[in-house]
Amino acid sequence: MASHRFSLPFHNPQSDPKSAIQDSSWLTLRDPSHKLQAVNRTERLLDLIAYLLNAKDPISWQEIKNHFPEDYDKGIEESNQRKFERDKAELISLGIPIDYRPGAEGRKEGYIIEKNKLFLPEIEFTAPEASLFMVAAGAVLKSENFPYGEQLESALNKIIGTQNRFDARSQIAITYGGSTKTSTQPGVLRQVQDALERRKTIRISYHAFSSGDVTERKVDPYGMVFTKGNWRLIGWDHLRRGLRSFVLSRITKPIEPPKRPGTPDYEIPADFSLRRYQNQQPWELEFHQPVEVTLRVSKHRLPELLPQLTGAQRVNADTFKLKVTNQRALIGWALSQKSDVKVLAPAKLREQIAEALRALLCM
Repeated sequence: MASHRFSLPFHNPQSDPKSAIQDSSWLTLRDPSHKLQAVNRTERLLDLIAYLLNAKDPISWQEIKNHFPEDYDKGIEESNQRKFERDKAELISLGIPIDYRPGAEGRKEGYIIEKNKLFLPEIEFTAPEASLFMVAAGAVLKSENFPYGEQLESALNKIIGTQNRFDARSQIAITYGGSTKTSTQPGVLRQVQDALERRKTIRISYHAFSSGDVTERKVDPYGMVFTKGNWRLIGWDHLRRGLRSFVLSRITKPIEPPKRPGTPDYEIPADFSLRRYQNQQPWELEFHQPVEVTLRVSKHRLPELLPQLTGAQRVNADTFKLKVTNQRALIGWALSQKSDVKVLAPAKLREQIAEALRALLCM
């Protein structure tokens, strides 16, 4: 059997030593019975952690000596014991919980590391807790004078990054960028959130951006996203018979309280995810069938515009292909970038951009 020495993932030695072994997948030894050669102290300590952590039963002193013969079973027994005690004391001082279990009632005696004492439990948030995070963050980030906006955004993104472990009752996401001002009525926000938690179908009067018309819509709320200063409801639109995104500030009337609030009206599909909506761009809102658009971005603008092109296929260093379902929004965005974004295809869209540009010049 080949040596079971393992290579460690990159780790900042100045960080918490526990984080270096938080992912216990690398701690699985190929051959627990293989005897190790003498190594430097750091590697010996890591080997000792791995050996004890992967043990199903307590490991006796004799088994430790057999496993580390060049480290703990060479020379005078008293010296070997002192060396092991020094190593054990150092690991305990670093927060590694090495326990000694005495033998009793047929149980094996020896040393062991219990995983539940070493690793912190996974963070789990309920739907109300996730909502509070967003409300608090939105309130704080409205202040232009708040000095730690970037740090707060980073922390919240890490927290919301755990939402793949949320159950369906907490379909909420948060993304920041651009303006943090929002005109969403607090009452509407609470009503939508309540309907989401209770799985209640709602009826809304919605002012559509594309046509300017106000239509009555029947929606099953699947999730909520806070991005660029606006709350958006993602849900099944009974009128369009598909998933749609609704900006809450465009809901023109208060939402009527649901009937039978304790009885769910629908179930969120198991394969639904808010991730694709967190960084959704205006041209990705579903107003028509997808159109494939190819565009080129000036290289000096790439660092700034790449975050807006996460859903695009990169053809080469500066050329991208997009699935566009809102051409009007893409035209506005392309014109706002002046000569730094050039639409290469399709030809019809290029003509529309040229017409829009001529209209602007004639104003």
